[in-house]
Amino acid sequence: AAAAEGIAAGFCLVTRGQQQDPAAAACHALGRVLANEHPGLRPRRIDLDPGLAPDLLARRLAGELLVETDAEAEVTLAEAGRLVARLRPGLPEAPPAPGPRRLQLRHPGQLGSLHWAPFAPPLPGPGEVALRIEAAGLNFRDVMWAQGLLPEEALLPGFAGASLGMECAGVVEAIGEGVALRPGQRVFGVAPAALATHAVTRAAALVPLPEGLAPAAAATVPVAFMTAVLALEELARLEPGERVLIHGGAGAVGLAALQVALARGARVAASAGTAAKRAFLRAAGAGLVVDSRDAGFADALRAEWPEGVDVVLNSLAGPAMERSLGLLRPFGRFVELGKRDFAEDSRVGLRPLRRNATYFAVDLDEVARARPALAARLLEGIADRLRTGVLRPLPATEFAATEVETAFRGLQASQHIGKLIIAPPAVSAGEARASPLAQAGRGTILVVGGVQGFGLAAARWLAGQGARHLALLSRGGAATPGAEAALRDLAARGATATIHACDATDAEALGRALQAIRAAAPPLRGVVHAAAVAGDGAAARLDPGRTARVLAAKLTVAENLDRLTAADPLALFLLFSSATVAIGNPGQAAYVAANAALEALARRRRAAGRPAMAIGWGPIADAGMLAGDPATAGILQRRIGAAPVPAAEALAALPALLAADCAAPGLARIDWATARGTLAVLEEPAFEAIRSAAPPPAEAADLQARLRGAGEAEALRLLRETLAAELARILRLPATAVAAEAPLAGLGLDSLGSMELRTALEQRLGMPVPLSGVAEGLSLEALARRLVGQLRSDPAEPLAAALLAQHEPPTPTDGLEDAA
Repeated sequence: AAAAEGIAAGFCLVTRGQQQDPAAAACHALGRVLANEHPGLRPRRIDLDPGLAPDLLARRLAGELLVETDAEAEVTLAEAGRLVARLRPGLPEAPPAPGPRRLQLRHPGQLGSLHWAPFAPPLPGPGEVALRIEAAGLNFRDVMWAQGLLPEEALLPGFAGASLGMECAGVVEAIGEGVALRPGQRVFGVAPAALATHAVTRAAALVPLPEGLAPAAAATVPVAFMTAVLALEELARLEPGERVLIHGGAGAVGLAALQVALARGARVAASAGTAAKRAFLRAAGAGLVVDSRDAGFADALRAEWPEGVDVVLNSLAGPAMERSLGLLRPFGRFVELGKRDFAEDSRVGLRPLRRNATYFAVDLDEVARARPALAARLLEGIADRLRTGVLRPLPATEFAATEVETAFRGLQASQHIGKLIIAPPAVSAGEARASPLAQAGRGTILVVGGVQGFGLAAARWLAGQGARHLALLSRGGAATPGAEAALRDLAARGATATIHACDATDAEALGRALQAIRAAAPPLRGVVHAAAVAGDGAAARLDPGRTARVLAAKLTVAENLDRLTAADPLALFLLFSSATVAIGNPGQAAYVAANAALEALARRRRAAGRPAMAIGWGPIADAGMLAGDPATAGILQRRIGAAPVPAAEALAALPALLAADCAAPGLARIDWATARGTLAVLEEPAFEAIRSAAPPPAEAADLQARLRGAGEAEALRLLRETLAAELARILRLPATAVAAEAPLAGLGLDSLGSMELRTALEQRLGMPVPLSGVAEGLSLEALARRLVGQLRSDPAEPLAAALLAQHEPPTPTDGLEDAA
């Protein structure tokens, strides 16, 4: 392989179904080892979803092989699209306990701190309804609030502390006095703090769900269509044959307005910021489509409609808004939906209004508060038109409760068409279900490899957690050194344990052992597979015999256990994998491949509705293969920063790992800065979150001191790396995609993203960083140089000048319509 690096650089390893096929997963993980052992090869790993039709599979694979679109080294081509791998620090949020949940921010201004927090919803008062929410719409107002950009006067009165969400569909759970709706009835409408499992709102703000309309589809309707009907019908009095310009036409309000205008018989022009969105608008019925990001959009419209338009539905700000105002015909109506110019108290000349034109400002929050009867009439009329098919729900992208940050960032970047819908966490009013450990502890737990090493440590820990019946299985059985002492130790912890001699790679022998365990003990409810065989060696020198032994100890045993316990009432099926799978540890090719196969088997079981988890343990200090080999442990720590963890400390994390309910979590203590010096794979985009993770607060002062004490070239290098890491995280780009000279606005960093950048920089630099926007043309390189200059000129002064707080941010276009 080393000789091939010069001629085979960039070769591709293609697998099929590595998520659930152990053999494919083993080959896929082997590619990570090669990436570390022979970085000159730069191997790409491409996995094919088995569900792809052959012709589509061929086209997608050909495109991936022939056109290298980015630096992604691991790609899965699935029916849903092109999926890429990302290693994330920390555990996924555990499934919520029973009870209501509401979306909140742990740290204001940081979208990464969004979480579902428990709360106690109030009882409905007179004229109010308590809802269980099934789907909620996400609006630009929610993103602004989460980023700390929404003025206090824009918040719903009485809900300033919990104002995420304002529209939803759900089921009536309770009603107050004087309410005609009944419990159990499905409804949709407007509710404060609607990004939650439950909400209380006025009955007048809800209408019954039309028959055949799904909750997720209904949640696309309230804000967008109420805004469109209020703007075009109630205020602008749009008439048949009139011409209307709808800005942000591919957003929720824009598409709702397009339907309303076409239903009135109007001629529609619409704007959008991308070619894909403009193509969608043409297909949706817009007669004229212009580019909202092109300052010449007004000239393009005049070229087709020289006299201008009768109505403008506006969501653009600044000069673009003024150009739109100038398009009005005599007796035209300008309807402002955006909030930015109002918040900034912008001034505009009155000349465009001189020919009997009218200017309207729309704020749906204010309508719901001050004109509830009007809001109720609007919603009822929309519901009637949905029933008759005059209006249709908007195209929507749905997100699970665990994907809220992705949804918020998608809306922030205006990447969507139509509406973004979030499903809140599922809530049970009953008792919390017992944990897998507790359920397994009610029967017998089999521990394969449980007579010594980390397997025995796991058995001891299980006994300490209340497991009363343990069956320990190993090749040597009771003849294994220390077996009798292990039984006495477990008995002292309150567990009855038996030891069985069996080669678990032999399916017949394992079947007989299982029969003996079932005959002598309570039902088998748990399996822990902790067996392993060492077989280190470079990938290029893999020995077939040794590799087969390593694979058999892991995969063959797991496959046998999977098949032979299929009829047992298992609540726990725990496989001991290795953290080496994620990083492709060099010199352990067979071991990495074998453990990757275990993880695929765990995913396969879970897909079939059966319990399984494969935990990727890091080095264990006092049990297992490294316990008697301190030299190897020392090498691992020096080479990849992997510090051995005591078995008791590692096993203490098991409840949290099981609660996270994912197929293959990992637990390891790794110094990533050290590891980057050895593991080339860590430079791949999959590890971006590891590289760009914010340092602990104690490191902020150190970084600041290093910057002020370094020479200009070194300080610039440190700042470039810091800025690139944070920008890549916020923009969801590989760090290599953040070119030093590229304008930040061109990369997609808008006013909201700049606020998040400010927060992140304050954490990393340990000083205030006032930043309200990104200047046109400001690049990473320019920003780094100004920060260096600021640090050198006046270290005590905040970095306001360097970050150009007074510059006007780029004009958001698509997506701003949701601010209405």
